[in-house]
Amino acid sequence: MLTFDTSWIGKEFDYYSYEVTQEEIAEFAASVGETNPLYCDEAYAKTTPYGGIVAPSTFCIVFRSNVALPDLKLSYGARVFDGGKECVFHAPIRPGDTITGVDRIAEVYEKTGRSGNMIFVVRESELTNQNGEKVAILRQIQIQRD
Repeated sequence: MLTFDTSWIGKEFDYYSYEVTQEEIAEFAASVGETNPLYCDEAYAKTTPYGGIVAPSTFCIVFRSNVALPDLKLSYGARVFDGGKECVFHAPIRPGDTITGVDRIAEVYEKTGRSGNMIFVVRESELTNQNGEKVAILRQIQIQRD
């Protein structure tokens, strides 16, 4: 049986803010091969239901905390790797927005796979804009194994 500290589940452990610029949105879109003019052409974007430039949905991955996870007292394994990310979008991110992130531990659980036992730690980031409007929930999964 693997052991870990579940007292951190649901607790907030980091806060951060990020100012979004039109240049960053265009650079991000170009870096991921996104060519939709909604992300870089103001004249075109104004003709859309958004009324202006918005960030691609994957832009929310730039809002990352540099703070390590809290000590969950994991009793197993020293190998840690990325188990993926998922994002639920609520509102567009626009140039000029100040995005604030709040991180918490959403889940900690054990699984057994073909290669053995693993512990999954799910870090959830709630992202809001300067108006208090929720723009996205980002879930990042860290896997730890022996």
